[in-house]
Amino acid sequence: MPDRALDTAPRAASADRLDLEGVSVADLTRDELLAHLHEVLERKTQLCLGFCNANMLLAALREPAYAAALRGFLLVSDGLGIDLCSALFRGRFFRENLNGTDLVPAFLAAETTPRTLYLLGARPGIAGAAARNLALAYPQHRVVGVRHGYFRPEEAGAVVAEINAAAPDILLVALGNPGQELFIAEHGARLDARLLMGVGALVDYTAGTATRAPEAVRALRLEWVFRLLREPRRLGRRYTLDVAVFLVTILKLRLARWLRDHPVRVARP
Repeated sequence: MPDRALDTAPRAASADRLDLEGVSVADLTRDELLAHLHEVLERKTQLCLGFCNANMLLAALREPAYAAALRGFLLVSDGLGIDLCSALFRGRFFRENLNGTDLVPAFLAAETTPRTLYLLGARPGIAGAAARNLALAYPQHRVVGVRHGYFRPEEAGAVVAEINAAAPDILLVALGNPGQELFIAEHGARLDARLLMGVGALVDYTAGTATRAPEAVRALRLEWVFRLLREPRRLGRRYTLDVAVFLVTILKLRLARWLRDHPVRVARP
């Protein structure tokens, strides 16, 4: 079993992050992150990686247990909402947007050393289709196991045993958040994988059962609009009401921090 990494970000960037109510998001470039992931694999340590978007941050602000689970992760910035939060609290945006749907394929392409992968999540049959497409796209790597994400909590031990029997270098967990991060946080210490990543819809995209926004839309950082238009019933609340709640929440936190740093002094008569 690999040693669990004590550091959740490269040492050179340890002070460059957004810290908010116990949630810490590292400000890394893609090249810095890819180099760090490669180092984790080479040193045979273990790292839990999460892609922190506004939805994840809002859930962590609402649920202290989820925020506590995320403290064992290297979190990187994903999306416009978390960027706006950074501008509000740090006075600047993150240097790069590091969403998992783009970052994981870039990492697999950049890794010339053969790695083994296990895919956990999505509906039955989807992970298998994704594995076949990964084998075509990245022939230097090998998928050593897949399992759908529809299992009961009492079956988690058996799932962990299946993963360990395959002994992957990289575990991609696609259970949605907060489910995927909670699974990794609870079971990571018992898993033999070196890189444990919560990857959301990546497995569906890789399998071809979900469609990404056109590149021009992604460049404008409007992929959320594309997803909302395609799946209004499933994503309607997330990209409307939850966005409003997120904005109100971070504005209130920013005001509270400002008042703490600028206490009102009442003049004595």
